[in-house]
Amino acid sequence: MLLQFPNQTLDLGQRTAIMGIVNVSNDSPIAFSRVRSDEAIARAIQMSQDGADIIDIGAHSTATKAYSISPDEEISRIYPIVQALAKEGIITSLDTWTPSVVKNVAPAGLHLINDVSGAQNLEMHEVAKEFSLPICIMHMRGLPKLHREVSQEYDDIEGEVFNFLEASITSFEKHTGQQAWIDPGFGFGKSATDNLTLLRALPRLHTLGRPILVSASRKGFLSELMMQGDSQDTAELLSATLAFNALAVLKGANIIRVHDVAAAHAMTSIIDTEKQKDYMPE
Repeated sequence: MLLQFPNQTLDLGQRTAIMGIVNVSNDSPIAFSRVRSDEAIARAIQMSQDGADIIDIGAHSTATKAYSISPDEEISRIYPIVQALAKEGIITSLDTWTPSVVKNVAPAGLHLINDVSGAQNLEMHEVAKEFSLPICIMHMRGLPKLHREVSQEYDDIEGEVFNFLEASITSFEKHTGQQAWIDPGFGFGKSATDNLTLLRALPRLHTLGRPILVSASRKGFLSELMMQGDSQDTAELLSATLAFNALAVLKGANIIRVHDVAAAHAMTSIIDTEKQKDYMPE
């Protein structure tokens, strides 16, 4: 699997890529992941040293009760981080759903757009085309921070997610000529059972022939599966994240987006070693 970025390509071969999360928001529900912009560069470099292939930087939380910030504020927090990491040769991703933010941050040396709104805004297509940026397209009903306000009852969640991603890939790639990744949207308006259904459906998504990103790190549905409510601040969430991501990698995920890079790198190293022996559990 090749990940194609401006001026470079990341060849995964039979290994899993790790995307490290850097939050420069004030209200991410995972408190330890929040850093000030002036601290973010050092944390990102450490993540890279710990095994992260890509650093995903976000300033606007998608949580339902998160504060809203202006595009200008988003840009001011993110631009200097992307610029500094580009000088270090580190691949960066921008976690945003606002085209004007991408347009203003891209000249700093951005490599990837991570759009939780599913690239449905055609202005995002235009920006991606202008700066030759690939995009990660995530499935979510509704809008960021408002996804719980639409119906989350699914007749066929596997079919809906597959069809949404297939159509979104076609639209984006036809218009931009850039690579689209896919993200099933674990935890976004989906029950714990829905998330397990999507985990089992990863082999079907693999047939789309696009990089699959799984973002499940420390999400509330993992606490639900452990019968601990939906808190994102329980001690066992690291272990639960590692278990879920291990299953996802075995089922075809190419990239995992995580808060705990060193632990994730240790886990994927073992699985990837087995993959290189042409061994894959049923």
